[in-house]
Amino acid sequence: MKKYILVALAMACVSISFASEKLPNIILIYADDLGYGDVGCYGATKVKTPHIDKLAAEGRRFTDAHSPSAVCTPSRYSLLTGNYPFRANNNRGAWGPCGVESPLLINTEKETLASLLKNKGYSTACVGKWHLGFGEGGVHLNSPLRPGPLEVGFDYYFGMPVVNSSPPYVYVENDMIVGLESDDPIILLDKGVKSDFPMPKLPDGASGRVSNRFTGAKKAHELFIEEEVGDTFTEKAVTWIEENKDEPFFLYFATTHIHHPFTPHKRFQGTSEIGLYGDFIHELDWMVGELIKTLEKNGLTENTLIIFTSDNGGMFNEGGQDAFAAGHFINGDLMGFKFSAWEGGHRVPFIAKWPGHIPAGSTSDELIGNVDMLSTFATLTGQTLDEKQRGDSVNVLPALLDDQHAPVREHLLMTPLRPTHLGIRKGKWMFINAQDSGGFIGKKPGGHGFAGAAAASFIGRVNSDITDGTINEDAPPAQLYDMEADRNQTKNLYHEYPEVVKEMQTLLDEIVAENQAREKAHHEKKIVNKIPASPSSFSACFDFESGALAPWKVIKGEFGNPIGKRELFGVDKKELNKQGDYYLTTLETGVNGGSSDKQTGIIVSPLFIPKGGPMTFRVGGGDKSNLYISLCTEDGEEVKKAGGENGSLMIKVEWSLRKYAGNKMYLKVVDESTGGWGHITADNFQFDAEILAHYPELTK
Repeated sequence: MKKYILVALAMACVSISFASEKLPNIILIYADDLGYGDVGCYGATKVKTPHIDKLAAEGRRFTDAHSPSAVCTPSRYSLLTGNYPFRANNNRGAWGPCGVESPLLINTEKETLASLLKNKGYSTACVGKWHLGFGEGGVHLNSPLRPGPLEVGFDYYFGMPVVNSSPPYVYVENDMIVGLESDDPIILLDKGVKSDFPMPKLPDGASGRVSNRFTGAKKAHELFIEEEVGDTFTEKAVTWIEENKDEPFFLYFATTHIHHPFTPHKRFQGTSEIGLYGDFIHELDWMVGELIKTLEKNGLTENTLIIFTSDNGGMFNEGGQDAFAAGHFINGDLMGFKFSAWEGGHRVPFIAKWPGHIPAGSTSDELIGNVDMLSTFATLTGQTLDEKQRGDSVNVLPALLDDQHAPVREHLLMTPLRPTHLGIRKGKWMFINAQDSGGFIGKKPGGHGFAGAAAASFIGRVNSDITDGTINEDAPPAQLYDMEADRNQTKNLYHEYPEVVKEMQTLLDEIVAENQAREKAHHEKKIVNKIPASPSSFSACFDFESGALAPWKVIKGEFGNPIGKRELFGVDKKELNKQGDYYLTTLETGVNGGSSDKQTGIIVSPLFIPKGGPMTFRVGGGDKSNLYISLCTEDGEEVKKAGGENGSLMIKVEWSLRKYAGNKMYLKVVDESTGGWGHITADNFQFDAEILAHYPELTK
């Protein structure tokens, strides 16, 4: 206890000292998927990163810094809010990457890095990847994307709405798509329909991306050129710095480098020894260099704090595997990759430079996290946060500025892709409450999801729980590692130190229990993404509020309980965005619970005669060619299709029925998928039509 009192006193002194000085500018560079071994000052030899290395030479390099999550979206949530990822979504957690249909994950009433600094008169900007959702959810890209970055404290935003591997492939400035014209809206395509603006074929080694699922917005699509994203973001950041150089400023520069696909500008292609993966790192280093040059040019270097870090560890995708084959270790000698609870998933580069304040050329092995920036910036600018505002962040300014201090963190929690694999660090001990990595589990090299035990063995990592790429049958149920003696996590000490296991599990349970209590309190108060059932303004409505499937019917296969009522979905307790209490589902196996993606079949509505106008409805679940809702003519021709986004949240879909007015039509739910997300949910079909009392001939 005494050492933490000393830390608190030191923090107070630091706060008082800096409050009386001129406020420093702050540039926070958040690289994407940059591994611990991807830059020169952390041991890389196959790539050259002179500008990043210069930051380390003129500042402090941390060797035990961690992202709060091994996944992009949750990590960004924690960086900006100071909360662990499992506190997002009203304490149900953020675990995987969000899609374009996702609502804003950050509560607009929560203090963020940007709003905190605005309190002290800072100009604030975010340039680059957002990936935290917009608005209340759904795909509404032709309207202002609010709430978004501007509602959580940023004065200016320019970047990509999701990520460079997922549509829409457009830029957003402030709250509107750049180049969007009112007479040429951006349109979400039905399943299987090709875009008028397909993305160009990627070269070998670039790793993949999702096909463009949007059309329209010709000018907006044409403005987005993959190989120029680095140049565009850098130009926007440099211009913004120069326009705001006379007052304290905060720039959150969230690059898409080095997230796949690896699409460096032509001038960087072929410049590294490890293919496009390394070339993309070279472009990232150039981007960092341009920001440094801008500070030097404008006399801002001495009073600017630069922090360079990454949102999670490197990913062993196609490009990462090519880099490994060429002799490059993306996460250095660490175990695991992006999405993983092992060190390679979340131990990241972290460099801080502030001339005259941070010792040049210094190295620290202090345990810190990216989640700590909120409390750190508060202290730096002379502000005090209460417990609720501070969240899970700790002031690590003493670790940045000097070597004579007690440890600033007692423990630090890390989350992988799967909520079943929480990790917690305390002192030298790292505890993971399950077997394996908690991330991707692909078994074969060459695949995008190659990871876990199989990938660990493939690159030569040794772990006592693994033999030939497989978790041993007699492996302990959880993992305990001594990070001082065994940073590479070669020996699971679960059985050797049962008292430590008990202590770590208890600590983890206490943190989770506290969060579950918060979730329960919120859930009893309200469900955000449940729209109350209300009378339809259309003449026809299928909302399933009777609690029965009728007048729809199953014509093929078998579904145990095709009408669901659950409020939350899955172990991560996602909201469904349903309307009212009931909805159609191909997942449920019985009225008393139970679910299975193995159920297959076809469900149809009765015939109806549209009067024209729109049909709106909600759809969620999987995104697969054999899993969808379709609008059909009486003879069975499918004229429109829609599906989910591989997520629980139902998105709103709108179809025009104008060309089908006066014709007999019906709706069909097709589920022929038995893999992950092999189900579909649907709700609240509203349209103008005459509902008939019979079904198409093919159903008889």
